[in-house]
Amino acid sequence: MINLSDLNPEQREAATTVKGPVLILAGAGTGKTRVISYRIAHMTSTGIPADAIVALSFTNKAAREMAERVKALTGAAVAKQLRLGTFHSFCLSMLREFSEAAGVDRRFSIAATGDQMDLVRKALEEKGWQGTYALDILHAQISRAKNMLLSPEDFRRMASPGPSGIDPVVLAEVYDHYERQLKLHRVIDFDDCIFKAVKLLQDHADIRATLQERYRYLMVDEFQDTNSAQLTVLEHLAGTRHNICVVGDDDQSIYSWRGAMFETLERFERLFPGTKVVKLEQNYRCSNVILDAANTVIKNNSKRKEKALWSKSKEASPIVISALDSDEAEARWIAEKCMSLLGEGHQPRDIGILYRSNNLSRPIEMALREVGIATKTYGGQNFFERKEVKDFLAYLRLVINSDDRMAFWRVVNVPARGVGLKTLEKIEDIAKRLRKSPYGVIKASEHREHFQRQATALDKFTALISDLSQSGLSTPADVEALGQRIIKDCGLLDDVRQNNEQGASRDRKLESLRVLPAWLRKACEEMVDESGKLDAYELLDRITLSDQTPRKEEDKSGNHVSLMTIHGAKGLEFPYVFVCGVEEDVLPHKNSLVESGGIAEERRLFYVALTRAKKRIHLSYTLERSSHGRSTSRFPSRFFKEIPETLMVHASDMSKMEAGAAHAEVRKTNTLSQLSKIRESLTSGKW
Repeated sequence: MINLSDLNPEQREAATTVKGPVLILAGAGTGKTRVISYRIAHMTSTGIPADAIVALSFTNKAAREMAERVKALTGAAVAKQLRLGTFHSFCLSMLREFSEAAGVDRRFSIAATGDQMDLVRKALEEKGWQGTYALDILHAQISRAKNMLLSPEDFRRMASPGPSGIDPVVLAEVYDHYERQLKLHRVIDFDDCIFKAVKLLQDHADIRATLQERYRYLMVDEFQDTNSAQLTVLEHLAGTRHNICVVGDDDQSIYSWRGAMFETLERFERLFPGTKVVKLEQNYRCSNVILDAANTVIKNNSKRKEKALWSKSKEASPIVISALDSDEAEARWIAEKCMSLLGEGHQPRDIGILYRSNNLSRPIEMALREVGIATKTYGGQNFFERKEVKDFLAYLRLVINSDDRMAFWRVVNVPARGVGLKTLEKIEDIAKRLRKSPYGVIKASEHREHFQRQATALDKFTALISDLSQSGLSTPADVEALGQRIIKDCGLLDDVRQNNEQGASRDRKLESLRVLPAWLRKACEEMVDESGKLDAYELLDRITLSDQTPRKEEDKSGNHVSLMTIHGAKGLEFPYVFVCGVEEDVLPHKNSLVESGGIAEERRLFYVALTRAKKRIHLSYTLERSSHGRSTSRFPSRFFKEIPETLMVHASDMSKMEAGAAHAEVRKTNTLSQLSKIRESLTSGKW
């Protein structure tokens, strides 16, 4: 049996309640990942087969952390048999295993976000609607539809526009054309991972029964981030056993724009009657000052599961509030406070700077740079959405699967080979008519007459792909070598040099390419370590779904001040936290004023920001803030009024307190020195 003595009573109850539906209501910093890991270890130690357990999270980072902790408790042999991963990777494995029943080619690829936007754009062009509707809004509505398990036909039956204001018939047409393009290219999008898994389980009772028998115990972390489609997957897999345990906190549900529902915990209890609820309220992260503030703020949300976090921490630093004249003044103030913390002996890694929107980070980055503090800004453009990275990955996908249409279209003329739009249209026309892949068309000699002028360039391209595809892929070292060959033989470095002027941007693009082969090797090593085998198609899935940016070896120390959005900080913690821009129209965001439940979600976001801090938190706002070249008056956030005044101190008062404390310390030192001299005189008889 696993030793559970290190867990508190509520954690032990959560870890040992194995049968039936269980809801672990885990507040911020209450050790939920630890509980999940011990629960899995306890289950395997009592005789439950490891391969009957599925544990799902929502990010690769969280899944890796869970896997590491379980491995430390159970040993590598047991950990390898468990099914630990993300929701999307788990559903992808189902689609590949039962591809025929799911109606997909087993060799399907996943369209990245940029590719999805291109397909929406093409759908609008096909209808002659380009410029009439915003791409990002249409794309978001299609994603939302899939999360709600709605088809184009469902929109055609709607009588009036939804929250987006777009005519449902228009949305249905774009959605339908988007789906036809996905099918044509033999790809699926991120939402299809779940959407098609639901359809598979709903439409095939035999497959559903097989998976219910295979996976008899289900666990889900961060359950408050679940959307309707994901909840339906769980409902089908749980079957009649109902051996399902979910861990979540409705107070940290901050992803409604992704389809997450804060009320999902209530839905779970309705779906699985007799659910046992275990509350984890002892916090191992924050001071009681911070927890009291967070508890008081979040109580203003009416629809929530009641809980009150508490801690054994002796830290009693008040929450520091600062009002600054401008965003530049706010940035300088934060930089000065960071310098003071470093002067006290703290490390840059101990400091986190959070904000509601990425556009607030620039003045702070500049202010920190001016005083020589190392920083890292998280967010902005996703590493895997950079052009040079997408080109590299498209070549890799095409080498592994020459039928990958979207990969083909991306790189057939990268670097430029003189293959113009007319030639590409001819290739596409033949491919559609003969139901071949575009690569298959240009490789077949019988179609050469249709593009004779480009024949030499296309022959070199097919010879290149064919040669690269002969590379062995049996070991991580093989995959790394293939990555190096792709960069060299496909001329990707030269393409960057020729199309980008000399400077920091060009160097960054070149570095992005250079780190990829080693990163590929690491991804393969993790795959072999987890499953004992190297599968090229699973590798492509992992890359497409990855949330881990490749980094140079020298970046591993991570000793820098971290700047990120509050959304990006969820799950992280820092001894010292600064939250800037705590202003009306920023936090809460101005859009929340017109959205149903918007203020409640912004309050949950503020709650998440507060509970990232372990020792001390600074909240700042400005009286004026620059935006798009002009300054506007700002007002402090309404959330300040929800924090008890006894827990806060204004920065000016805090400075006086610190100065007073320093003065008192000096007087104490002088007094002790004088007493020491008196004692010395008495002892020596000189008095």
